[in-house]
Amino acid sequence: MSHNLEIIQLTTPRLEIFPLKENQIRTYLEHPAALEIELGYPISRDILDTNVRRALRIKLIRMVDTPVEDHRWLTYWLIKIKAETFGAGLIGFKGVPDQNGWTEIGYGIDPAYWNQGYMTEAAGVMVKWALTQPECTKVTANETKNPASYRVLQKIGFTLVSENENGTTWHKPA
Repeated sequence: MSHNLEIIQLTTPRLEIFPLKENQIRTYLEHPAALEIELGYPISRDILDTNVRRALRIKLIRMVDTPVEDHRWLTYWLIKIKAETFGAGLIGFKGVPDQNGWTEIGYGIDPAYWNQGYMTEAAGVMVKWALTQPECTKVTANETKNPASYRVLQKIGFTLVSENENGTTWHKPA
């Protein structure tokens, strides 16, 4: 299977999901309008909150020291809504699968697109893709008391494995 970010793209009936290259993440952080010009369509600014900006910066730092073939596990993937030709959200993994083959997923979508099934669709295809990669045996998710995210994880087959005052931990094995 190819690891070239230029040719990886996941599709569903309503979405196209593709990994952002290192320079595209930098552009999204510094000049979102320039990334829109490069892609040829608008992308959400509403998801670029403080937490997402911090995560993007961390991803950039980690990508510099990681072989390009592993960037697919570090970058954010853009969630494009086909019908509107709009980049509405980001989804990705928090690192290369560890020695046990586990990686953690994280995601977010523009509030205007909440409760329409887009994140369930995106997370479902991303997890399916991850679990077809030979180095990945389990996808995990850590959630901080977000009922909508709970529903996404339940709908795509994750199992709740622990819960405490800080949130919940979910697993989906291959």
